[in-house]
Amino acid sequence: MNSRPEKPAWMSQEDYDRQYGIESKDSPIITTTVEPITENVQPVVPNDTTGSVNPPNSKVEKRKHSRYDQDERKRRVEQQRIRDEQFKQHEIELTANKTLNVNQIVREHYNERTVIANRSKRNLSPIIKLRNFNNAIKYMLIDKYTKRGDVVLELGCGKGGDLRKYGNAGISQFIGIDISNASIQEAHKRYRSMRNLEYQVILTTGDCFGESLGIAVEPFPQCRFPCDVVSTQFCLHYAFETEEKARRALLNVSKSLKVGGYFFGTIPDSEFIRYKLNKVSKEVEKPSWGNSIYKVTFENNEYSKNGNEFPSPYGQMYTFWLEDAIDNVPEYVVPFETLRSLADEYGMTLELQMPFNKFFAQEIPQWFHKFSPKMKEGLQRSDGRFGIEGSEKEAAAYFYTMFCFRKVKDISS
Repeated sequence: MNSRPEKPAWMSQEDYDRQYGIESKDSPIITTTVEPITENVQPVVPNDTTGSVNPPNSKVEKRKHSRYDQDERKRRVEQQRIRDEQFKQHEIELTANKTLNVNQIVREHYNERTVIANRSKRNLSPIIKLRNFNNAIKYMLIDKYTKRGDVVLELGCGKGGDLRKYGNAGISQFIGIDISNASIQEAHKRYRSMRNLEYQVILTTGDCFGESLGIAVEPFPQCRFPCDVVSTQFCLHYAFETEEKARRALLNVSKSLKVGGYFFGTIPDSEFIRYKLNKVSKEVEKPSWGNSIYKVTFENNEYSKNGNEFPSPYGQMYTFWLEDAIDNVPEYVVPFETLRSLADEYGMTLELQMPFNKFFAQEIPQWFHKFSPKMKEGLQRSDGRFGIEGSEKEAAAYFYTMFCFRKVKDISS
């Protein structure tokens, strides 16, 4: 029985097999014939004054061939871009229909972003102020709930962007797990370049929300479980694809955390998302909002059809685009009361939950003297105050919220 989705008309058989695998060893071998590209033969151009022609290797002929080659490369790049967009949209549709697991798209996206980031200069990013603001939030969050000597587990650690922050906190061990192997490799490079980190770092690839963490950390007996801190930064929303994944995520957190330890992180603010959805006409089939920096698009209007309530706390998918960072990747609403209820089931109680703008305003007075001159400059607004403004403000200060739970008891199984 064929369990693979139907091949779209625009997708080649080779790409289809690479994406979804060959069904069985008995499947026929399919070969794809690629037509050779025949270059246009450039005509011989007569010389207007002498009647002679340009020799085949003349500079004129070389320039013509060079222009042709450049145009051909541009044409191929544009064709590939269109093809990639079609493929991405097909994957999003499959994910929305629950035919494809979101893990595949997330892994592909962050593997690709790692390559792109290596080719670009961070200080030229159009969202550099937003990145500075988000980093400031994480500095404040890590410092508030992490003490010297702690063992830290970060689920969805990405490229290790918080290693320096934990170094400032004086921890003794950092365990980082991420679904993207390219991100983990980049995190290893970053760690090796940081000569003055005085704590042990263990980095490994694994599915933090779909399976037991034991699979990922089994090759590393030096991991000191249970940990003092578990962190999930800008990634827990992927766990809310299904109730099963959300429960596995919280179970992984709880079983990894010692009693008295903290579980903190950053997620899209479900109340802000509801506020935005409530402003969209009920007639709109695919509710969407955003600006030049970010865009959120829901695949259907089930929210408005259900009396402005999500029909389920799980699987409420939207695609998120963020300039120079996230390219229309499926994410899921994290209804905060659902997260709070699950945390309670797994032995954790809420310490604090606050939107980024309020948390920043609360913490910045005691943090101002801790930031470097470069960080202060990166946080300074046009009016001389500190924070974020303009198009980036909604995409960061309002769209995200921080949270922290404290483990109060162990749970059975």
